Parts: sequence; structure tokens; C-alpha cells
Amino acid sequence: MSMWLFIAFLAPVFYGWSNIFDNFLANQKFKNPLTLAFYTSLFNIVFLPIVFLIQKPTLPAFELFPIFVGLGLVNVLYLYPYYRGLQVEDTSITISFFSFGRIFIPILAYFIIGEILTIPQYIGIFLIIMSGFFLSLSQSQLNFRFSNAFGYMMIAAFIVSLEGVLLKYLFEHGVQWSAAVGGEMAMSFLIIASFLIHAKFRKNVAMEFVNFKRNAHIFGIEEGFTFLAFSAEALAIKLAPVSLAKSISTFTPLFVLFYAFLFSKRFPFLFKEKIDSGSIIKKIVLFIIMIFGVLLLVS
Repeated sequence: MSMWLFIAFLAPVFYGWSNIFDNFLANQKFKNPLTLAFYTSLFNIVFLPIVFLIQKPTLPAFELFPIFVGLGLVNVLYLYPYYRGLQVEDTSITISFFSFGRIFIPILAYFIIGEILTIPQYIGIFLIIMSGFFLSLSQSQLNFRFSNAFGYMMIAAFIVSLEGVLLKYLFEHGVQWSAAVGGEMAMSFLIIASFLIHAKFRKNVAMEFVNFKRNAHIFGIEEGFTFLAFSAEALAIKLAPVSLAKSISTFTPLFVLFYAFLFSKRFPFLFKEKIDSGSIIKKIVLFIIMIFGVLLLVS
């Protein structure tokens, strides 16, 4: 297995747990997505020194500053529709909508960094997208009605699709992994902190501070998994074409389902997942199609 592929697969392994804890926080602890986004973003500052310890960064060129601003905006703006999606649908179904973002990545990659894939690789992306499409259908499948999370997650998927392309742009302009990852983390924190200027937002944050303190350990675990997943994904993007590296994260719903199957009976409060036989069979079949798509991508 290529090194980049191994690293890329670490992302969905960690993102799976991150999404599960996100679901727990969004559904049982914080009903206001923006307030939740603020408190999760605080941990960017906690993990920033770790990034710089792993690799000492050098200051990027000043003309790349708008790219870092774009990455910070992406990392903040997708959170609201993402949390709202988690509040209205199963975790694995909600995050499967991120597969729609794979439609945008090759297009953006072509226009921004001139990245071109082979026909079999585009077929692989298509299979991944289609399996995500059918995973996204609600239980009323005879009417082909999308779940309530569809609108929210289509917005989130488009926003997140920009992240990989912008990171790849930085790497192709000589920016180090630590500078790119650390820069995005710092910029996203500065952007969400700027929301405190708004009185209503500031009031909501203050009202939820006791709740945050009570659940700080949950935030730490969730953001720890997010940090590990994002770090692995960013490194994979540096080592491989962005369309390939980002497509691997489509496996995240599989890991969410696997974790739910193993641990939902012991920790039912953590999971929002249908694991009846019909749901599991449907998801497994579609994940097999995803696997075939990934095999085409890396062939």
C-alpha cells in the first residue's frame, strides 16, 4: 500500500469517532450550532503548539495570506449546516452527504491547480458519489425522498470541498505541512472569535460557558480525534492528488456504522444510528461500491 493511501485512511478512522462525539454534543448538550462551533474552535489553540512541535514552520509568502483566510472561513462556515444536519438525521447518513462534495473537488482542482485525473479515476469518483447518493435517501425510499439533512449537508459539502483544493494550492507553492495546518487552525479561531463582537452571540457563549466547562472532557476527546483526522488528511493531500486524498474520507460513514455496531449497546447515549438488519445491509452494499470506486481511484 502506498504511504499516502495508508495516511489517507487514518482520516476516516479518526473522523468516525469525531463525528460520533459531534453528534453527542449537537443533540444532547448544545442546541445552538454557532455556540458549539465557538467552543470547539477554542481547541485549535490547544493543538496548535503540537503542530509546531511536530514540524517547525517557516513563514509563508505574504501573497498566500488570502488562501489562509479562505481556509479559516471554510473551517468555520461549514460547521453550522453540519451540526444542523446531525440534529435531524443519523450520524452516518448525515456525513455520507459529504460525498457530494467530491463532485466539486475535481472541478475546482482543475481550474485552481490544473489537476487532471484519468478516466478510470473519474469513474471511481462517480461510484463513490452514487453510493453516497443512495445512502442519503430517507426510509421512505419508494418516494425517493431525501432526508431532512440533505439541504444542510449539500451546503456543508460544497464548503468543505474548497478546503482540500486550497490546501493543495499552498503545498504546491512551497508551504510546509505545519504552516498550512497550523495556519488554518489559527485563522479559523480568529474568525469565530470575531463573532464575539455581536452582542447576541456573546450572550449565547456566556450562557453556555458552564455547560462547556461541564463537558470540556468531551470537547477534548472530540477535538483530539478531529485534530488527528485533519492532520492525516492534510498530509495525504500534500503527498497525492487532492481528488484522490479527499475521496478516501468517504469511508467515514463505514467506520461510524462499525463503531455503532460494536459500542452502541454499551454507550447508547453516544450514538444516533439505525443498526437494524435492513439498514446495515443497505449501508454495507453501498460501502462495497465505495470500496470498488476507491480501488479505481488508486489503480
